[in-house]
Amino acid sequence: MRQGNEVLRVRPAPPTGRAVRRWSRRRSLQRAESRLGDLLYDVYLGGFIVLMYTAMAFALAARLGRDLGGSLLDDASVTAARWLAVLVLAAGAPALVGLAARLGPVSLPGHEATWWLPLPVDRRGLLRPAARRWPVVSALPGAVVAVLATLVLVPSPGAAALAGAAVTGGAGAAALVLAVGLTQVSAGVHGRTRRAADAALAAVPLAGLAGLWWGWPARVMDAISVDPAAGASRAAVPTLAVMLPFAAVALATTLAVVLDLRLGQVRGSVVRERGRTSAEALGSVLSLDTRGLGRALAAVTEPAARRSARLRLVARIPRRWAPHAALVTSDAMLLLRRPRRLVQLVAAGSLPALALGPDVPVLTLGLLVVGGYAAGLAATDGAREASAAPALDALLPLDQRQVHRLRLVVPTVVLVLWSAVAHALLAAAHTDGSWLVLGVLVAPVWSAAAVRAAYRPLPDFSGPLVHTPFGVVPPGLGAAFLMGPDVVAVGTLPLLAAVVGGSVTPGLLGAQGVLAVAALVLAGRQRPAPRNRPA
Repeated sequence: MRQGNEVLRVRPAPPTGRAVRRWSRRRSLQRAESRLGDLLYDVYLGGFIVLMYTAMAFALAARLGRDLGGSLLDDASVTAARWLAVLVLAAGAPALVGLAARLGPVSLPGHEATWWLPLPVDRRGLLRPAARRWPVVSALPGAVVAVLATLVLVPSPGAAALAGAAVTGGAGAAALVLAVGLTQVSAGVHGRTRRAADAALAAVPLAGLAGLWWGWPARVMDAISVDPAAGASRAAVPTLAVMLPFAAVALATTLAVVLDLRLGQVRGSVVRERGRTSAEALGSVLSLDTRGLGRALAAVTEPAARRSARLRLVARIPRRWAPHAALVTSDAMLLLRRPRRLVQLVAAGSLPALALGPDVPVLTLGLLVVGGYAAGLAATDGAREASAAPALDALLPLDQRQVHRLRLVVPTVVLVLWSAVAHALLAAAHTDGSWLVLGVLVAPVWSAAAVRAAYRPLPDFSGPLVHTPFGVVPPGLGAAFLMGPDVVAVGTLPLLAAVVGGSVTPGLLGAQGVLAVAALVLAGRQRPAPRNRPA
């Protein structure tokens, strides 16, 4: 530009974050190898799977709500069963907050973070789509869970009630994720939020147990206008029910505006770290590797050890048994140095106690199985990490089957103690000490199932894939995922008979002992899994 006799050089304005995103999107589409038809097929298949599973869940929840409404059970059992539904709904909030805090919610993939974040552009424009992603995604499961809870708690809800529950659940879930996004401005606040969510999730079953003791279920049912005796909604607070959806939407909208204004304050290191965790978790989901998913979500919660243990007692063990002692000691130390696993054991132990409320044998057995298997998974971190890194076991002068047998020691000891406490409550409820003996005998089944699941092979995507209505899966996927649950299904048959029959006989105790020994032998003789990595 010329002004008088002087030449003014005008520098072009730097691009905005939105312009950088659009330019990157256009270049990506130009170089994309997939076609539009492939994208539409993936969207159709994913939507079909979600709709089918959602419809199945709605049908089961509606049936359960009708059965509880017209049940021949006493009012206390019906109220206790609905109390469990309230606990499931209450556990959804901290679970969503903990998941969002691990995956972001504001994050960028590695390639985008490497190129975009150092650019001299406004970070708010770069991160705006990333900030919208997780709140929008979380709204769907939030709405589904809210509708499921409504179908269980209210036997015959109308369309307006279901629509209000869906809006409230979806907007509430989005608001929780947006609130977690606001904590990313401060790393300390973000970490405390994640730990608080984990603690709240573990406290839900404990609170449920305390509620049964203090008589909270009946009060909660009255508060949400559910009459257990009549099985119908009294609609005592219609104004609150109408205002909840509007309040949830207003809260989510406000948090979205505040988060958008503060996106420029989110540090690049936080965005990169959450992006790496999200990428690892997504890769584990796509490769159907549940153990990898657990490692990805737990990586950000492991504290560093403050000091090393001397283990003087282990040093005195004869050299011949030193490798055996080292392996068992490492499993025990790994469990003791992970407080979240100890909390998981306590929370899992409260699940069987919750089964004492409703007099429903199927529900009692389900809570026993879920609690026992969850406790077994908490005590087998060593086996899962050794399966991911086989060099840990290969360093020891032990045969692989010896290693598998030694990996059973710590979980079995922990599960015997856990099961003794859990089944002591059943023994007190039935005034029969045989339940305690049955609990001790069934404990090895949980530990054997958890160790067997830890060493299952990874899905092999290198060969021909099987096309199913749920997408393509590698051959043998079902057999691999059944390694562990198959031991539970067979090894808990005497427990099933005892729960359904309401008593423990000497024959059931003998059968349970035989199955426990068989489960330990099967897990100890398991062959090492081939190292097939997903393609």
